[in-house]
Amino acid sequence: MVNPMMKRKKSNLNAIILLYLLLSVFTHLHSQSKDDIYEIYQNKDYNTLKEKLTTIKASLPKAEQLFFETLFIQDAEKAFEIYKELFEKNDGKVKYFSAERLKDYYYAKGYYSTASDYERYLVENRDLIESKTYEIAQEPAESPVDTDRFYIQVGAFTLQENALQMQEMLQTQKINSKIITREVQSKKLYCVWVPGLDEFSDTLKYANELKQKYHLDYNIIKE
Repeated sequence: MVNPMMKRKKSNLNAIILLYLLLSVFTHLHSQSKDDIYEIYQNKDYNTLKEKLTTIKASLPKAEQLFFETLFIQDAEKAFEIYKELFEKNDGKVKYFSAERLKDYYYAKGYYSTASDYERYLVENRDLIESKTYEIAQEPAESPVDTDRFYIQVGAFTLQENALQMQEMLQTQKINSKIITREVQSKKLYCVWVPGLDEFSDTLKYANELKQKYHLDYNIIKE
């Protein structure tokens, strides 16, 4: 005959195990949802982002809620103040992406010195949003020396063919580049890197020249 006390303990143990499994699944799904919304943001798919936000908003920490909601505020000055506060009072991805928004704001205003301070923060803290480079896919025949401290990323593509096309375009303009693969949130990207200069300020100036001349958005990478 089964001891009632033992039976009750076994039942309680099973309930605890079930609760633990449910919490694990919830935590996994919650983390996955957060990763998804950051990936959508990085892809600049704001329509999908707005829809996604309505379904997972309640599960996000307040700082993340505020960051994503501010993307849709029409008043640029108000948005700037929110991002500044988020940058100063948070860390991790919220701080990183707030810095990115502040950098763009200051560039648009013509405050290039202040913008470069945020750009430097982004360069030095890029590991907050990216995993390490794990292979070099291709280098041009005239490959730059790999002692360059800074690189200018002028494109990141899911298809290698698109990265090769950009590299060919750059080569027609006598601009050396290399293609590497990066894994960003479990997603493989082919990134086109142009070697920067020895100093961060000089690299930033060169990156802005490329942007103005060839309409290329960029990120500065420190390697």
